[in-house]
Amino acid sequence: MQRRPNWIYVIGVLVLAFGLWLIVPDRNLCNPINEIAQLEQKCEISYRGVEGQNALELLKSSHQVETQSFSFGEMVQSIDGVKAPATHFWAFEINGQPAEVGAGDYQTKNEDTLSWKLQKIEL
Repeated sequence: MQRRPNWIYVIGVLVLAFGLWLIVPDRNLCNPINEIAQLEQKCEISYRGVEGQNALELLKSSHQVETQSFSFGEMVQSIDGVKAPATHFWAFEINGQPAEVGAGDYQTKNEDTLSWKLQKIEL
């Protein structure tokens, strides 16, 4: 029985590594050093609802969040170090639809999917 050369195994490993590199998504999408256009297109924070907790509590329990208090409630200013610039805001969605109430006022359900995306302010 003839033995295969070692270089064949090396090429096989390199092809496999390149294939994995192509199919694995970018895991650092919400990196604060990214340009705002990249963050707007790719950065999304999603999590499941938990019966009896509001959406803002859940966000704060799993992410680093900065808010600002207003008369209508708390407004999210940054998530995991990604601060919304003056031209954008962190938009809150419930099950893929824009929220009609603030995150602090929304009591989640176990089946809810909650998400936050940077969105440009349209005047």
